[in-house]
Parts: sequence; structure tokens; C-alpha cells
Amino acid sequence: MPALYYFEDKLKCLSENPNNVYCVARSVIVPDSSSKLWATIEKYSKQDTQYQHNVLDRGFCLKTCTELVEGLTDDQRRLYDQRRIDVEPPYIYNATYIPGMDEYKRNYGKLVNICLNYRLRQGYNLSSYSEIEHCMTPAELIKPITALHVLFAILLGAIVILVIRATFRDDRIVPNLNNNDVAIEINSKQPENDIWMEFSLKRSLRTLLAKPKTKLQQDLAFIESIRVVSVAIITIVHTFMSFGASPMTNPRVLEDLYGNAVVRMASAVFPFLVHTFFTIGGMLLAVRFLDLIETGTKFRWHYFFLGVFHRYVRMLPIYFIMWLYQVSWFDRLGNGPTTHRMVDVEMQFCKQHGWSNFLFINNYYKFNEPCMQQTWSMASDFQFFIVGMIIMMLLWRFPKSTKVVVAAMISISIVVPMVNNYKYNFVGVILLNFKHLRFMLLHYEWLLRDYVVAHPHTSSYFSGIIAGLVYHKVRKDPKMLAKLVAYRHVRWIAPLMVILLSVPATVFYDIKPKQPSLWMAIYASVHRNCFGTMCGVGLLYWAIDGSSRIPAVLRHPIVLAIGRLSFCVYLAQFNALRYCFIHVEGFGFVLNLQNFVSISTNALNTADL
Repeated sequence: MPALYYFEDKLKCLSENPNNVYCVARSVIVPDSSSKLWATIEKYSKQDTQYQHNVLDRGFCLKTCTELVEGLTDDQRRLYDQRRIDVEPPYIYNATYIPGMDEYKRNYGKLVNICLNYRLRQGYNLSSYSEIEHCMTPAELIKPITALHVLFAILLGAIVILVIRATFRDDRIVPNLNNNDVAIEINSKQPENDIWMEFSLKRSLRTLLAKPKTKLQQDLAFIESIRVVSVAIITIVHTFMSFGASPMTNPRVLEDLYGNAVVRMASAVFPFLVHTFFTIGGMLLAVRFLDLIETGTKFRWHYFFLGVFHRYVRMLPIYFIMWLYQVSWFDRLGNGPTTHRMVDVEMQFCKQHGWSNFLFINNYYKFNEPCMQQTWSMASDFQFFIVGMIIMMLLWRFPKSTKVVVAAMISISIVVPMVNNYKYNFVGVILLNFKHLRFMLLHYEWLLRDYVVAHPHTSSYFSGIIAGLVYHKVRKDPKMLAKLVAYRHVRWIAPLMVILLSVPATVFYDIKPKQPSLWMAIYASVHRNCFGTMCGVGLLYWAIDGSSRIPAVLRHPIVLAIGRLSFCVYLAQFNALRYCFIHVEGFGFVLNLQNFVSISTNALNTADL
């Protein structure tokens, strides 16, 4: 079959002549029932875990195409000027995603169509329709400095200065036994408690490496190790996805891997990994809120608004810095043939509607044009936090309503994903689709309607709240948990059900119901509710019974420190992966064990830094 990808050297083309133009186009092969090669292409393009082998990516110096077409006769040009054909899913990025491409298409569209069709016809005796996705001149390699670039540089410089100044001042302070206590400055003898000292690197490291002191901190310290392991696994999964979304010399390796029934089973669970953070958030909210209630504080609704405000302010600084980078210096990430897909498209989205990220509604508003695609989980988490605060306020105001509220949470967690699955006619488990993966999943209906939105995933967050309620009671009565028969059974049943319900995943790749199916909807709801229950019960177990069984290495202060930074690592890992895949030429990257381990490790290290 024709190679899926081939890119001529972009920088060489643009450096040879200031008039050169480098273009990237996608070619759609015209079906030909008389061709054995077309039959092969069809055969290896049917499965969701197979690429569209009838859609080819080509990067080339326009000069070579111009010379080729000028050497053809008028009749040959008319013969090779193939009419447009469409395929599903869409084979090319919308022109509005990359401003300025309309002019290139008008000027060079026909030439490129003739050129690439001629090459394919000569090499494989097949025809194709080709369309320009992106073009660039040498002048466009020079990126202008805008006000956003300057603002980011000033902000970053200010942070560096504050860190140096605060660290220097902190070095002159008498160390205190309690890292969070007010310390005394040697020279001035004045309390060193101003907010600027929060920028001290020394103080930050002491806080990050501080060992748990209270019983609550000791019980829940294991959560940091869960965050570390979860982010590491998520990065590994995202590395596989990055290979799948990038030009690859040997795509059959990935196709064969995901054609395996065991890998498909694991893939049905992997998308839920982010939900562990939801469960952790729900549990921590419940525990801390119940501790507040026990102080005897009088009920006031203003605590709800205060809690939401504090949560927003905690998330905003790093979020704003990341967004400002995405709309400014992000364009300096690299200049490979696919930079427009990996950088320019997202920059455009962030400039157009990045404001929705700061309102934490980007998982619903324009979710098919995401700014910082990974931040859908932040939006969901913030929405869950608001709902969780309302639930805890109700429990505070009406203490006897606990059973009713818990029953309502369980009911919502069961019914809502069932209705959502039935409405959009999804199958029972989560399926990976390579045809959408090539477009960063922007057009994948399942991702948009069942993954990035919050409402089908309440089971994970509500399980955390319920776990927090139980944990708070068990702290008062350690023998209570032993009396809960449901806990003893669910602790083993929930993870077993997650595995059992994932086993038939490979069968679902061949089942595509035309009409919504009730049993599919029930299956999907049970699957994700079992995962949420497993997370909630697991947190409860490790907080009460299993903390002593956690390996010492997972309780090491360095692991705890990395866990506290996991939020930033999760945000930064996508750009780290982009950097690894942005420079490509020839037939693409080679997927093998060495390259995979190298890129995964580099992404984690860069994100940590």
C-alpha cells in the first residue's frame, strides 16, 4: 500500500530560495473496484483500530510540483485534475482553524491536486484527490513578537526575580521546627510573614518535602503516591496516542498492538484513569468539610461562595500562565512539517475562546475546538467541586438527610450515563478510533459527548464524597467498618467487575447498533459505576486498613513532593510530548521499544521540570 506519510525536508526547501513554498496536503484515494491494491487498502481500513489507508499525508516543496506540472500537456493536466471526494471522518482540518490558508488553496490547489495525483498514478496505478492543508514561505518562519509574548516574558521574569529575592531573604531567617510557622529575621527581628515570602524556593521545597504530621495527613498521604502512579500511566497512554496522531513509518505495529484483545480490554479502562483524581477530590472535600462542621462553626451560605472562590483562586495562576504561553511563545515550540496541526490550530482556539477555560466551561462550550485539550478534566473537576460543595452544605444544614442525599447521588450516577449512552447510541465500553486519532480526536463523537463532558462521570466524584463520609465516621468508631458487610464485599466485587466488563471490549469493536440499545446503555453505566466504586472503596481501604501495607518507596518524601506537583505535570506533559513529535521528515517516526521509552521518559522529565 502507499505509505501513509511522506514529508520532504521543510527547512531545506525554505532555506534554498526565498521564493520557495512548502506545503502539506492530504490525498484521498479514489475507490477502484478493479484494483487488487484498492481491495487491500479497504481490507486494512475497516477496523476502528486501523488507519484510513486511503488518506495520505504528503509534505513537499512546491517547486518540485510546479516543475512536474509544467512538464505535462494540457490533456494530461485535465486528466490528473481529480474531482473532490469526501470521506468520513473529515480528512482535513477546517481552513478556519489555520488562518491564511484560503489564498494558498486558491493559488496552488489545482497544481497540487494534479501533481500528487500524477505521482500516485505513476507509482501505484491509483487516482486521488488532494487538498492543501497548510503552506508556508520562508518569511513565515520568522515569528513576530506580540504584546502577549512581551507580557509572558515580563510575568516570567517577575516570578524569577521574586523567587530569587524571597529565597535570599529566607536564607537569612532562623529556621523553625515547624515549616509553616512564622520565622524571625536575624537582622530586623521582625515577623517574616508577608505574602512575598511564598515565592521562596527554600520554603517551597521544605513544604513539598514535609512529612505528614497529623493523623489525617498520615492516613491520606498515600493519595500522593496514587497521583504519581496515575500521572505516569496517563503519560504512557498519551505517548501511545501521540505516536498514533503523528506521522509513523510503521503504523502496522500500532494497529496490530491495538488489534489484540487484551490491549483492547485495557484500553476500555485507561480513559477512566483521570477519574481517580475526581474520586480523590470528592473524598478530600467531604473530609475537610466535615472537620469544619465539627469545629462548631455556625451554618452560613457564604461558606459555599468562599469555598468556590478559594478553589478558583488556587487554580487560576498556573492556569493563566499556561494559557498565556499557549497564545504566545508556544509558536516557538518547533518548525516541523506538522507544526500547524500540533501548535497553530490550538493557538487559534486559545485566542478565539480561551476565555471559556477561565470560566471552567470549556468541556461543554466549543469542546470540539479545545484550547489546551487536556484541561477538560480541570473544568469537570471544578464543576464537580461546586456540586460537591452544594451537597456538603445540604448535609450541614440538614444532618438527618444523609441517607437521602447518598441515595440521590447513587441514582444520578446510574441513570445519567445510561441516558447519555442511549441518547447518542454508544456501545457499552470506550473504543479507541485511529481514524479520529490522526485529527487529535477533534471530530470523535464519543470523546465530545461521553468523555470530556462531566455529567456521565458523576459516579467517580460521588464515590469519593461517600468514601469521605464513611471515613469521617470510622475515625470516631474504628470498629464501624468491620460491621459494614457491604464494604467487605464491594471491596473485591468492584475491581473484579471492572475487569470482567472490560474483557468483551474487543467484541464491541464489531458491534455497531443502528438504533439506541437499552442493554448497551445499562452495560456502559454499570461499567463506569463499578470503576467509580472501586476508586472510592479503594481510597477508603488504603486510608484505614491498608496504609501500613504501602511500600516505603511510595511513602518517601520525594514521591509525596512529586504527587503534590502532579497537577502541573499533567498540564505540561502535552507540550512536552508535542516537542518530541514536532520535528519529522521522510516516512515519519519509528515506533519501537527504545523510542517509546525514550519519549515517555523525556516527556515526564520535561513536565516535572
